[in-house]
Amino acid sequence: MVAVCSIYRHTVTTISEMGNCMRLILILIFSSLSVIACSTLSKSPETLRHNYLAITQPGISMDEAVPLIKRKIQPEGSLMVREGVPCLEREEAHRQKGVHSIKVNLGWYYWGTVNTPVYGEWCFNDNKQLIDIIVYKAIDDSGH
Repeated sequence: MVAVCSIYRHTVTTISEMGNCMRLILILIFSSLSVIACSTLSKSPETLRHNYLAITQPGISMDEAVPLIKRKIQPEGSLMVREGVPCLEREEAHRQKGVHSIKVNLGWYYWGTVNTPVYGEWCFNDNKQLIDIIVYKAIDDSGH
């Protein structure tokens, strides 16, 4: 009888320990997902636009904007200087802003298992001075 109780007690302890271990693993998984989902790029495009305008203020030249974007915003993707290519409004695709632009793949953030890229376009007038920034999130950027 003592041997059966000893085996039973060992099994209960093992199952209890496994339950605690599984609970800990689930907590770690959900915690890491919430940290990733709350990355800077998960903020609204308008908030990101406001933050980027504080770094690259209207009126600066294209030449001044590029190093600021690289150093202070630190995009995780490509940065393309597009002379003669205006920014396009996402909501009104036919509406152009400026004459020149810098398109930046700012990076991405994960919401659960969905990888969401975030893009920014710095819009410049004919004198190559910054007039606005457009920030948007897209799964497929093929049309832009």
